[in-house]
Amino acid sequence: MDGDLVMKVYPARNVGPSPTSYTVDPEDHYRALHDAESNGWRLGGVFHSHPNGPAEMSPTDLEKALDPDWVYVVVSLRGEPTIVVR
Repeated sequence: MDGDLVMKVYPARNVGPSPTSYTVDPEDHYRALHDAESNGWRLGGVFHSHPNGPAEMSPTDLEKALDPDWVYVVVSLRGEPTIVVR
């Protein structure tokens, strides 16, 4: 991000063994952080989907939401796709 403007989206692989939780690949996270900082940007949020759940932050999402300044986007793919931004 540059101010409030999203400059780039960095996809990251899930290295967690669970089909119901997501663990960002540390190498992908490092590459995103390095690229953002080298461009004078900052990482400003995360997004993920809940394929079978609602578009809301789960207890696990809330527990892992460590930066209160980040934007958190959750997309539900159950039925008509919906999005929540926190």
